[in-house]
Amino acid sequence: MAKGRVGVLTTYHVHEDGKRVIYGGAERYGIEFTRMLVEMEYDVTWWQIGSGWTQEVIPGVPLHSVPLREAAYQTCPSLNRAFFEQADRIDHAVYFSTLLAYPQAFERSIAISHGVYWDYPTWETIVPTERHRAEWRARWYAALNKPQKVVSCDTATIRFITATWPGLAEKLEYVPNFVNLEEFHPPDADAGRASVRVLLPRRLTAVRGINETLTAMERLLAAYPQLEFHLVGRGHSDHQERDMLRWAHEHPRAYYYWRPPHLMPHVYRNMDIVLIPSKAAEGTSLSCLEAMAVGRAVVAGCTGGLTDLILDGYNGLLLRPVTVRTLVEAIEALVTGPDLRRELGERAEATARAFGLDQWKERWRRVIERVFR
Repeated sequence: MAKGRVGVLTTYHVHEDGKRVIYGGAERYGIEFTRMLVEMEYDVTWWQIGSGWTQEVIPGVPLHSVPLREAAYQTCPSLNRAFFEQADRIDHAVYFSTLLAYPQAFERSIAISHGVYWDYPTWETIVPTERHRAEWRARWYAALNKPQKVVSCDTATIRFITATWPGLAEKLEYVPNFVNLEEFHPPDADAGRASVRVLLPRRLTAVRGINETLTAMERLLAAYPQLEFHLVGRGHSDHQERDMLRWAHEHPRAYYYWRPPHLMPHVYRNMDIVLIPSKAAEGTSLSCLEAMAVGRAVVAGCTGGLTDLILDGYNGLLLRPVTVRTLVEAIEALVTGPDLRRELGERAEATARAFGLDQWKERWRRVIERVFR
């Protein structure tokens, strides 16, 4: 007999048309989170924005779509209310993005923060005046205050919330993201090849540093004939991915492709350097943890939860700011310094052991048992 019925509300687990699968960190997090709830003997159902279709998150766990698209101040009040009505038979609720808990939340509920998301310049266009900013703060405070617990994957968000609203400190739980150490581990022996392979395992978005990375790649490919660059990630559209294929075709030793998550361990093990050049809106990146677990030298942006993972110069290199110049300098140091690559990779692999999937599940189980019992 199931312990209870859990409803999970998100914005997009798959594209709203129900056809395009999203392979981002949040979606992979959602799959592991669902598996954990099922292992704990809960019945789970998901809701998201869509056109009325129903799919599955994992076999046996339905994902219903709600034909609503309202989004004001990064909140979705109509989606929130529809969830409150359609999920009326659930016992517990999880708001997969914190602001989805506005304007109302179930009594026994948890909200999840996947990291600070407003730390990029164009945020000012969303809240252009003090009146807009005041409304956003009011909605966010309400979304944080209504659930029984708010679980954050990084300490940057916790520090911001506790400094802004000290009274909310008791609601916050820190559960950093995970890496499956059984799948992501160093190879038995590194290939003795002459080339140096650099991997960007990220979505093709400006906030993930794609523009600076492409320019840095052009300069480095011209300067170092032993370099290869591999861009492995989805775009937001087929058109964007076709553009990236054309760009790679025009640059020898640059390759663009994507792989589903279960094939990524092989990709990491065939690389030497991994780039996580996020400029904003980043939690404890799954891609960063996976690269670390495989023992690769990581170059990361100094933002969000990445600073919970990387100590600059010890187990990776942090860039502040992320620019073409800082990227080129960091990659050059690793290309010309094989000993540095090896040392950073070994320390990264040791660090990643503290973020295993089993530890993540145990931290989450303690939160769930307190809130849902």
